[in-house]
Amino acid sequence: MVKYKGRLIFRQYMPDKPTKYGIKDFVLAEANTGFCLKVITYTGKHSFQRENCPLTTQVVLELLQGYEHLGHVVYMDNFYTSPELFMELQSRGIGACGTVRVNRRHMPLQLKPDRLKLKRGDNPVFMRADNLVALAWHDVKRVTCLSTVHTNNLCEKQIRSKGNPAGRKLDKPVALEEYNCKMAGVDRLDQILGTYAYGHKSTKWYHTVYHRLREIALTNGFLLFKQANSDSTMTAADFRKKVVDSLLEEYVGVPFAKRGRPAQRAVPDRLTERHFPATYEDKKYKPDCVVCSNRQLKKRHQCNTYCKQCNVAMHAIGCFERYHTLQDFAL
Repeated sequence: MVKYKGRLIFRQYMPDKPTKYGIKDFVLAEANTGFCLKVITYTGKHSFQRENCPLTTQVVLELLQGYEHLGHVVYMDNFYTSPELFMELQSRGIGACGTVRVNRRHMPLQLKPDRLKLKRGDNPVFMRADNLVALAWHDVKRVTCLSTVHTNNLCEKQIRSKGNPAGRKLDKPVALEEYNCKMAGVDRLDQILGTYAYGHKSTKWYHTVYHRLREIALTNGFLLFKQANSDSTMTAADFRKKVVDSLLEEYVGVPFAKRGRPAQRAVPDRLTERHFPATYEDKKYKPDCVVCSNRQLKKRHQCNTYCKQCNVAMHAIGCFERYHTLQDFAL
């Protein structure tokens, strides 16, 4: 859920989520690192073109498009899991495992709680149809699982116990053990995305989506960097600083234009004070006129008059007025 409380036709309300109002994203993430592989933003039930199948099935098939017959195994929670979906994934060469609701269509009726009574410590119950295995197990609470890549194998687990400091051992289905490990990839991605995310408030929903995609890009970049440089001690915060520095590197030293009205240039004293022309006492002293003389352009104009206040040589006629009235006085 991407937090957003503005007015939006496909905004979702999910009271059981920490973020109750927002834009819903369906995410495919790598199990071990949390690397985000694909994101689909839910914009309504008409977002998917497939028909004659539930929406959850359409979401999973859309996310897994392009991963067919590559030996991948996808783990999902009970919101998506169904026997029809798992058989469809098996036909596409994709293994699947996940918790399932017992009232799903084509689920074995014998696994329903009113028909199968289980209590803590009982052995798990397995049922099989071709490569599809369904199991029910009760530890802290009852859980039902569906898998196309596991059998009825069990593993021994050492867990904590209140009455026994050394803990106790129990036999746990391998399918549930791997499900608990692999489903942590999505949770790990959510954790990383929320670590340094800045809450940009905006009335435009696409701004919120952009900020989310930017966070995903930064997270994926950091995960790839750590994979390529396993001995590096760079943190996610340092990685973000490096990205910012590299983006601004070409603009270092470039002056930025100030926003707002342009500031007026300071008016020099020669344009505001009272000025009077005068003649040098030495009649032979004739310096270059500051207005009309330019030796670089081979324009040499000498004069014997100057301004008393400015102490600058200039012709008394023409040049004197130009020097004291114009910003750019040079001819």
